[in-house]
Amino acid sequence: MNALAALHRLTAMALVAGNAACGGGGDAGAGVAGGAPNAEPLQAEIGRLFPYVANQAIDVTFVCNRSNSRLTYYFDFDTNLRFTVYFETDTRQQVSFTGSYTHANGTLHMVADPNPVLLLDEASTSIVPHLGLLAEFYTPIMQCGAVGHGYNNPAIETFKSYGCPNINVGAASREENALEFNYSASPFPGNYAGSVFRQRDVDVYQSPNLIITRGFSIYRRVDDTFYADFWSQFPDANLLKGTFANGDAQLSVEQLQPGAGPCIRR
Repeated sequence: MNALAALHRLTAMALVAGNAACGGGGDAGAGVAGGAPNAEPLQAEIGRLFPYVANQAIDVTFVCNRSNSRLTYYFDFDTNLRFTVYFETDTRQQVSFTGSYTHANGTLHMVADPNPVLLLDEASTSIVPHLGLLAEFYTPIMQCGAVGHGYNNPAIETFKSYGCPNINVGAASREENALEFNYSASPFPGNYAGSVFRQRDVDVYQSPNLIITRGFSIYRRVDDTFYADFWSQFPDANLLKGTFANGDAQLSVEQLQPGAGPCIRR
């Protein structure tokens, strides 16, 4: 499975899980994004560092599924109250159109400029913040999850890929992780600033196949510390906190047994 196909599938799964958890109506709060023993204190720390402010213009990129379409749509919102939509047809034709939005009274309302492909005039029925950002929204026929944003320091927002040492090594299995920041996974040029990707491989020695879990989401960075929120995509930990070191050549993640050694940039 290539990165784009994985992004489509995993985002759809995360959105379904998120929609079931948050229900409808208004700003729904941060939700439970943990899975690890220290998830609640970490969620509280994130809430203090990145308080969510409702009804603001946003600088967030979303991947969206529409119930009446098999295509995947990328909604790129800017703080000038404009958005651009990109999608690729079944015949690999790349299409885009623009529009305007308002964000008031806990509702995101989108209206497309006149275009021949999608007459969009929709309002959210539910909004879910993560890491202090509007990171999920739902309309009656659309489910959207954030895959990037413009709130980190742009001077250090470059593509970074890390391989991590084996952890949870036992008599029957071991685990290996990899993380990427600011990846490029869409059919359109450029990288998703503020994005994070994690792959978790569990090698069960008696099984011929790895147990592979992939997740795409967003992260926030303060100096050399980062926070990532994968919602409900992983069975072990969906909130991560870590530290970049040695000019970003190394990465340590608190939830991935940092005592085993740092993740190394590759």
